[in-house]
Amino acid sequence: MQQRQNNPSPRISIAVPVYNGQRYIRHTLDSILQQTCTDFELIITDNASTDDTEEICRQYAARDSRIRYYRAEKNLGISNNFRRGFELARGEYFRWNAADDYIAPTFLEKCLHVLETDPQVVLAFVRTVIVDDDNRVIRNNDYDVMADLPNPATRFNRLMTVDHRHHGAHELWGLMRRADLARIPVYQQVVRSDSIMLARLALLGRFRRVEEPLFFNREHSQRSVARQTPGRRMQTRSRFSRFLGQGPVPPAHWWNPALKGKIVFPEWRIMREYAKSTRYAELSFRQMLACKLRVAFFALRIIPKLLRDLIIATEHLVLGDPASCASPPPPAPHVGTSSAT
Repeated sequence: MQQRQNNPSPRISIAVPVYNGQRYIRHTLDSILQQTCTDFELIITDNASTDDTEEICRQYAARDSRIRYYRAEKNLGISNNFRRGFELARGEYFRWNAADDYIAPTFLEKCLHVLETDPQVVLAFVRTVIVDDDNRVIRNNDYDVMADLPNPATRFNRLMTVDHRHHGAHELWGLMRRADLARIPVYQQVVRSDSIMLARLALLGRFRRVEEPLFFNREHSQRSVARQTPGRRMQTRSRFSRFLGQGPVPPAHWWNPALKGKIVFPEWRIMREYAKSTRYAELSFRQMLACKLRVAFFALRIIPKLLRDLIIATEHLVLGDPASCASPPPPAPHVGTSSAT
C-alpha cells in the first residue's frame, strides 16, 4: 500500500527494506528524519512482516508526509525487496538504509556535497562504526575499498579482488545518483550481488569517502547474515567443507530462496557476472581490454574455488544434499546484507 504519492519529486530517495524489524525500526527511522538535509523521501518496503513492523511504520507515515510505506502480500526474498525500494524511488539521488542501521544527522548533507561538487564521483560514503544491540561501539570499520582513482580498470579490479572475509560492502550504504545506479542490474538474485554491484559502479566513476564516522552498522544475533555461521555451513553445504573451504557467505539460497537444496555453482556465477560487467559502462577499447585482462587474472586466482564448486556439485549429485539430512535452521529476518567468504 502506498502513502502520499502526490508530493513533488524529492532531491533524495532513501529506501528502507524491512522484515520483522520492530526492535530497531524506530531508531532507524528517527535517525533519517533528523537529517540536516530535509529534501528527501523515505520509502519503506515491508517484506510481509509478521511482527509489529507494519503498525510502527504506518504510525510514522501518518506523521510525516515524506514517508511512503509499501507492504508486500508475501515475502519477496531479500534481493527483490531491496530492488523494489529502488524501483519506487523518485529522487535524483538514492541510497539504501537497512532497518537495523542508523545514520548521524549530517550524513545526507556531507554525502550530497561530495556528489554535487565532483561529477566524476558516483558514490559518496562515510566511515562506518560497528555497534551492538544497545548502540554501544564495538569497533570502527577499517576495511573500505579505496576507489577514488581515475582509471576505471583499476577501480574495478580493486572491488573485484577485495578480501570478502573482511569487506562488509559498507560502501553500498552510501549516496549515489539514481541515474547511475539505473545503468546496472540492481540486487540480482546471485551470490555476492552487493559486491558485484559495487564493482560495476566502480566502472562508472569514482568512490569517495567522507572522513567522518556517520554510519552505524548494527551487529546482532538476529541479522540474517549472522545466522550463516561457519559451523552451520559445514553441516549443510558439503561434507567436505573442512577440506575444501566453505564457499561464499551468504550462500546462493540467501539471495534466491528458490535455489535452496539445488546444485549451484556460485563461484562460476560470480566470475561470469564480473566478466559481463564491462557491458554496462562506456569504456574505451583500451579500458575494456584492461578490464577483460583483470577478469582473466581473477579467474586464474580462483581456480581452487571453481574446482570446489565442481566437487560439491558432484557430491550433491552422487550422495545427495547433506542439508536434507539436517534439521532446517529457523527463518532469518531480511534486515541487512553483506558478503563474506
